[in-house]
Amino acid sequence: MTDSLTCLQKAATSLCRPLIALREAEPGERWFYCLFWSFWIHLAFFPVSYTFRDIMPVISFIFLVLYYRHNWSGSVLARLRVRPLFYCLWLMILVGIVCSINPFASLLHAGTALNKGFILPFIAMECVREGKDLRRLALACVFAVFWQGLDGVWQAVTGHDFVMGYPLNAQRLTGSLGDYFAGNYIALTMIPAFGLWFILRQKFSPLFSAFLWFAVLWPGFFLLAGAATRAGMLSVAAATGLWYILRPCGGLKPLWKFALPASVAVFALGCLIFFTPRTSGISVDGVIQDGRWSLWDLGWRVFTGHPWFGAGAGQYNAAFRALGLTPSSDPITITHPHNLYLDILYAHGIVGFCLGMTFLLGFVWWGYKHIRPHLDAECSAAENNPQNSIYWRLAVWFWIGFVCWLVNGIFGHDFYRIWYLALAMCHLGIMTGAIVNGENKP
Repeated sequence: MTDSLTCLQKAATSLCRPLIALREAEPGERWFYCLFWSFWIHLAFFPVSYTFRDIMPVISFIFLVLYYRHNWSGSVLARLRVRPLFYCLWLMILVGIVCSINPFASLLHAGTALNKGFILPFIAMECVREGKDLRRLALACVFAVFWQGLDGVWQAVTGHDFVMGYPLNAQRLTGSLGDYFAGNYIALTMIPAFGLWFILRQKFSPLFSAFLWFAVLWPGFFLLAGAATRAGMLSVAAATGLWYILRPCGGLKPLWKFALPASVAVFALGCLIFFTPRTSGISVDGVIQDGRWSLWDLGWRVFTGHPWFGAGAGQYNAAFRALGLTPSSDPITITHPHNLYLDILYAHGIVGFCLGMTFLLGFVWWGYKHIRPHLDAECSAAENNPQNSIYWRLAVWFWIGFVCWLVNGIFGHDFYRIWYLALAMCHLGIMTGAIVNGENKP
């Protein structure tokens, strides 16, 4: 009995020790701890429900404000030299509201993304202070891919997902998101999750690491194939190609440097297409008859009617109806042109489009310029020591995730789509925090 009580006391002490240390820590450290783990939970359980995605960013934002209050000088935002890029984003949104054909409706449309999207890069960037934090965030993506992928497997077997009970949509998997755009979600989350390979290689052999990597991520590939989203597949293929272009290629000649990633990307895309349902429209006829061609034409014609400042955020449907136009294949209620760039263009005009692309491509270039030299050095060092730091290899996969969101946007959703924007802003914020704090380390 005495031994049992002693064991219980030791266990209780072990559990309470981190809480005691947290209580004794500086206020800034306490709020960072709350900020990090609330964001981690948000990232790991992102597909659970709409309510969850509404509430968690607000909770994290409260912790962020308290963290800024006690440690503003040490925050990433205080040391971020490219903050003006965010001003471009805010000006674009302002143009899309003030110059809208219906300013109040555009305010509501853009405003819904405030607590679910626009605050997320600031939350995410403060959650990366060292390699341990970056590794944990990559594992949050791994966890999300694994459990959501298993949900897709369950849905394929039983006909309903195990979280919300959603059925298949047109014989395509939806997961707990309720529609087959789950394929876009799983693809964009899977890209930073690919960094699991480097985490495993620090401890295991290449063969065993490959086995574990596939064992954890195969449910995600299953959901991606079952959802049959072409944009998601294109994103994964583009990510594969980008990695092989970015990584040091040793003695490879320039031709092979680009031919190899192209071959790998085409092979990966081909494998996914082979396993997709025939009803998905992934065929030559399906591409030719795709309703997006009509939606893109409508988006362009709305833009030509409002070229400088756009028709306003969320006004695609009202604007093309006002012009007396109708989509050829999709229902008359369609709300977006299924192209990220046309969505920004029709809603904000040339002025807003230039501001928006300055924000998006500015962070792409800034991230590349700062990550690439460190990535080359880290990969070279890892050739002789697999246990070497993997910090920049994890960081670059979040950069690739953000870039592939822009690739996905060619065929994907509208800019203000809440879950879509939220995921991109998370990747952007993690990449930003990794660069700012990674470059300040000795």
